[in-house]
Amino acid sequence: MLGAIIPDLDRVVGAEQENLPTPAKPILPLHMRPALLAGIAIVERAGPEMLRMLRGHMMGDNRVRFTDSAESMIARTRKWKASSQMHLI
Repeated sequence: MLGAIIPDLDRVVGAEQENLPTPAKPILPLHMRPALLAGIAIVERAGPEMLRMLRGHMMGDNRVRFTDSAESMIARTRKWKASSQMHLI
């Protein structure tokens, strides 16, 4: 999914024959971490619209899990914004 945000990432990972983390080996190599952090920052700044766009890049069970997680995050953000606005009043 990170390749949908950073277009050339898949090509770079493939060229380096780098294996992305798996549940068995969840550690990302140091030189790949800035790309991951940049992708997270892009999604965070773009907000819910980016999460919904990314959902289109998912397939099967991953899409269902991603949708559930994304919608949960969006709902929490709405609640937080509403409560923070109440503090201003």
